[in-house]
Amino acid sequence: MAGVVARGAVRRVRGYRRFAWSGADSECRAWFEAQVRGRGLAYEVDRNGNQWGWAGDPAAGDAVVTGSHLDSVPDGGAFDGPLGVVSAFAALDELRRRGARLVKPVGIVNFGDEEGPGSASPVSGPGSPRAR
Repeated sequence: MAGVVARGAVRRVRGYRRFAWSGADSECRAWFEAQVRGRGLAYEVDRNGNQWGWAGDPAAGDAVVTGSHLDSVPDGGAFDGPLGVVSAFAALDELRRRGARLVKPVGIVNFGDEEGPGSASPVSGPGSPRAR
């Protein structure tokens, strides 16, 4: 979690500025990819910029998807989106530790530009067709 939280910190306002597609967001996106690949998951970025890590084949049918976003609103909180992403990795790690057999593909997502223009944008992040 500390690897994400430190990125984009603005000490003078005690908030975070991890605006979508900024340098801080790019660092977070690189962190996400490293976490996915480090766990041996399949990695992909869809045409809306959402990052996905897959345990199992998402084309096999219904899937369980969890995650959130790593970008922030101006001066946003440290855990707003990152907590959901980090928790998703922690949950998958715990399932593996317990030897659970996944009966459906499990996806971990970082929605790109989730905070976008009004955050109800139909063209990116959770408003995208793939996320519906």
